Amino acid sequence: MAIKTFVLENYPEKEKRHAAIEKAIKEYLENDKAEVLYTSKGKPYIKGTPTEKFLSVTTTGTVMLCVFSDMPIGIDGEHLGRFGPDNKTDYQVLADRFFTEEEAEYVRDGDGDPMRFVRVWVRKEAYVKLTGKGLSDFSNFSVTDGERFYTKVNGVPIKKFSINFPGSSEYIFAIAGVE
Repeated sequence: MAIKTFVLENYPEKEKRHAAIEKAIKEYLENDKAEVLYTSKGKPYIKGTPTEKFLSVTTTGTVMLCVFSDMPIGIDGEHLGRFGPDNKTDYQVLADRFFTEEEAEYVRDGDGDPMRFVRVWVRKEAYVKLTGKGLSDFSNFSVTDGERFYTKVNGVPIKKFSINFPGSSEYIFAIAGVE
């Protein structure tokens, strides 16, 4: 499955983010009738194309990443600067609340390394962005057995996503729906 990725500015205003996404999609599709709409849970979709198209968006730090495909897709990312030594968040508490037991165990085994939490979080977010179900579905699936990450969740491929742009080494991304 081919995907098109747009690296856009993460505007603070929702309206500006929406306009940037819609402009990128219209230009890529060469279709002024294409428009980006949202489900009741906030999942974006494209209307006004002859065949069904899919997109997913993640915003973090100064970056908004938008992936576009002919098949359902989900993307999530985090700016790693949020997880530095000055951040006093107890990620184990969050893992115990939102993750399955295997995922919480993976975080627990990291002796406080916030990157373990982030690796699970972005994979789970990418998956629920693909399905459109949201955080309420987090407890219904696992992305790890506590030691290694699954390559598929409920038959859906899920993996780390690498993209190069200025400052990309400061981010971590995961994508669902792409082999």
